[in-house]
Amino acid sequence: MNDYLIYFSDKYNGDWDKIYYALKTVEYVEKKSLIDLQDKKNETETKCITILDENYPKMFNILKKPPFVMYYRGNIKLLEYYKKIHITGNYEPEYICKYLALIKDLPNDCVIVNANWKGLDEKILNTCIQNDKKIIVILSCGISCETFEKLEHYMKSNNILILSEYPNDYHISKKTLLARNRLISALSNSMIILASQDKFLYGLIDSFLNVGKEIYCFGPEINDVNNDNSNLINAGAKLINNFSLPLADNYLI
Repeated sequence: MNDYLIYFSDKYNGDWDKIYYALKTVEYVEKKSLIDLQDKKNETETKCITILDENYPKMFNILKKPPFVMYYRGNIKLLEYYKKIHITGNYEPEYICKYLALIKDLPNDCVIVNANWKGLDEKILNTCIQNDKKIIVILSCGISCETFEKLEHYMKSNNILILSEYPNDYHISKKTLLARNRLISALSNSMIILASQDKFLYGLIDSFLNVGKEIYCFGPEINDVNNDNSNLINAGAKLINNFSLPLADNYLI
């Protein structure tokens, strides 16, 4: 059955609805197509797990549409860690460096979940690698696309896992960006926002709230009127000045 899941994922570029319909209608698959797919898999370093595998992330089971197949490069055992937190932000005031510096003190049993956005997410990733912290990067494109090329030099580390719902050569679209939000919110125990601006993160925040998970925000400095974290805190996000509270918030199923 795994071969069929991987075949349909490859054929329909990870589109959940199309894969589901193919399975529901028992779409015919030629034996040669499965053999060709196996040859294709053997030619790439990218591996995959399916919803039927024992090491499939149990946290995805809370989703209405859990991915049928996840493609990966790196240390798959990082999925087994209980303490997984999503640290992000899209605003970089001068004082952001003191929040980034806190990452180096995270315990060794903690894994950061990252979306690899340009800017602050990239700095979070670099900080993790430089300080031997564990990190899972979830892509909104296939692992062989140009986005991964920027990450490839990190793969020498045993502390990184690259995940994608999409086959190797599939490119980013608005649909895949939105679909990724559900994976980040499912895999992470909570969301931690270092600093934010212009409601950019609101869609991802909604994904976390929809699965019953907490939003934590570092407080802006007194004279910073551009940091939207103050509005998020007023709306119910929890104010923090370090990672101790989120680390104690183990969302387990």
